[in-house]
Amino acid sequence: MPLSLLKKAKLTSRIYQPWIIGLVCLFLLAACGLNNNGVKNNGVQKNQETFDIAANKAKIEIAADGFYQVSEKDLAEAGITFDAFSKDTLSLTTQDQPVPFYFHEDTLLFYGQAPTSRYTATRPYILAVADGGVLMSETAVSNALSATTKLESITSSRHLEENLLYESQARSHGEGDVWFWETIRQGNSFPITFDLPAVADGSGEITIQLVGISYNSEVENDHDLEVIINETPIGIIQFDGNTFHTATLEIPPDTLKSGKNELILDNAPEGATFLDIVQLNWVDLAYSAPPTAVNDQLILQPATGQITLSGFSNTPLLFDIYDANAPQHIADSTAHTDQVQLSLQPDMQLAAVAPEGFAAPAAISPVRASKWRDTSQQADLIILTTDELAPALAPLVAARTEEGLSVKLIPVAELYDEFGGGEPSPESLKQFITYAHDQWQEPKPSYLLLVGDATSDYRNYLDMAPQNIVPALMVPVSYSGETVSDSVLTDTDGDGAPDMAVGRWPVSIPAEAAALVERTLAYEAGTAVNTTLFAADGTEPQFELTAQNIATASQLSPDGLQISAALHADEVTTALNEGAWLATYIGHGSLRQWGKENVFTQEAVTNLNSNTPPIVVQLTCLTGLFTQPDQPSLTEVMLNHESGPVLSVAATSLTLSSNQEPFAVSLIQQLNDPAVTRMGDAFQAAKLSLDIQNSGMREISDTFALFGDPSARIVRPES
Repeated sequence: MPLSLLKKAKLTSRIYQPWIIGLVCLFLLAACGLNNNGVKNNGVQKNQETFDIAANKAKIEIAADGFYQVSEKDLAEAGITFDAFSKDTLSLTTQDQPVPFYFHEDTLLFYGQAPTSRYTATRPYILAVADGGVLMSETAVSNALSATTKLESITSSRHLEENLLYESQARSHGEGDVWFWETIRQGNSFPITFDLPAVADGSGEITIQLVGISYNSEVENDHDLEVIINETPIGIIQFDGNTFHTATLEIPPDTLKSGKNELILDNAPEGATFLDIVQLNWVDLAYSAPPTAVNDQLILQPATGQITLSGFSNTPLLFDIYDANAPQHIADSTAHTDQVQLSLQPDMQLAAVAPEGFAAPAAISPVRASKWRDTSQQADLIILTTDELAPALAPLVAARTEEGLSVKLIPVAELYDEFGGGEPSPESLKQFITYAHDQWQEPKPSYLLLVGDATSDYRNYLDMAPQNIVPALMVPVSYSGETVSDSVLTDTDGDGAPDMAVGRWPVSIPAEAAALVERTLAYEAGTAVNTTLFAADGTEPQFELTAQNIATASQLSPDGLQISAALHADEVTTALNEGAWLATYIGHGSLRQWGKENVFTQEAVTNLNSNTPPIVVQLTCLTGLFTQPDQPSLTEVMLNHESGPVLSVAATSLTLSSNQEPFAVSLIQQLNDPAVTRMGDAFQAAKLSLDIQNSGMREISDTFALFGDPSARIVRPES
């Protein structure tokens, strides 16, 4: 809904309800997964199309911290053959940074780290036959037991977290995490069951991160939560306000036990306020455990003293991972035993790993070969899509080429590997777009078409990731914390303004892409009806007034101009079916509809049957939120309907009506100007007309999206 009347109202985001403002965030692990079953002539077969792979390179994906091993056999099973595989011929990197490795019995071993990017569920490592590989340095420690402190136990750790709830406004608190486990309301408790392999004396430390949802400014510490482990009260967490809070409590001896344990976060006791709602983010446990290997490995926290490690199936390899980016191999003189005796130093973190303790990567796949760093390239229109969707776009490429545009159709998987170190993220795409804009031949690219769906659940926590993803960036916004933006992908110089006109077809299957190609070309071949529609939400008089102001300021001809307020879905449908070249809606809105009273809805879209669909400009909020995991936006439904508009402008967030109006005036002026021939030119000019030094205008630029081909020609009434 437009926020023109927002004064003291407090907005909250509960994204999975239709009336809410947030988005959902995080990933798409297999966005352009490779079919490794057939490698022929240095190519990989996928969907009857062959793409080239880079020789002597492999992408190794890591989901969690730990020691990993890769052998020639592992590569062969992934369809990859290296010309040489030895410590002297290999190089391992992640994001172009060298990763030290250890070579043991013809197997490469390395310490892999979990991803830190919100956009990816794995961290890619690139293994290549290349000079400059970095071997782990060797170090040594004393293994003689002496009269110094002897450690009978170690500190082990356990992280407990599930990501089931999305709160976009949590980004406003500065922590960066927007996914949460559970909402714990006043009077309720939340039990968590977890297993521990072995404990020593049952003591430890628990750290819990929460975020306050309710807020009572008149009460100090308006949140209080009792922590209970195995029926033993540990303590009470108290904090104040709508903010993150991390608390650490001591766990007394004899509390934790080997096997099953239960943690209860209890919000039932009467507290300082009658309304107390918090959300749980994660729980960390640090507990006392015997120095016995679990699953053939032990990773110790830094400590000082003599210790004996046991429980290995065979002789473990020892490493110091105090600096996780530069682990060292520890040369141990007590070989040939399943026990290790050594002296720990305060500036080391010991990892002991026996043969069965090395983890297998989440995936191993070829690296795509590509040519997009070639500075002799040039394009007017760049189309980014997936391997599966690309063939459906051939008629569009042919049509634009015939019109004189230079077109490059690029699979995103190639850009992930060439510009993102294998990371399937929007940041990888942004690096390519910047490179193409700055380094390719003149004239610079003018239009960018993204063909593929997207999701704000980048890591697919909810198991709803669509097919054929072309990911979008998240950006901060005032009223909902964050939202999705394609426009920011094209800000190549960091000045906040887009440098290319970008549009998107959020489709999942080739048939949807093919239909949009056909309908877009049919739209361009059609004739425009000399009618301009303005539909205004009738719940507030300001919306009709705004429509009249925009129509006047845009210098639209009064011939065929229709401004109506207080319409309902059947009336809007009738007006659209009777024909118009441009239709603009002004008023409240949500993910599923225009207006509070069903001015136009997703259900009404099924009744559209016009052969001359208009360009649709939606001056409202959220109707363009195309990344919602559990339901499509109104604009997506219109775009994919056989008689729906093929060119539509809609917002992915909440913005003020006062900021929407100047954008609309500029856009409609451009659309009405015969000198402006393509939709992207009008859209880009309207974006560049905004004073983005004003944060509200910047959000208009970031969050108003074009659903359609930016290189599409504008069809106007003949004068």
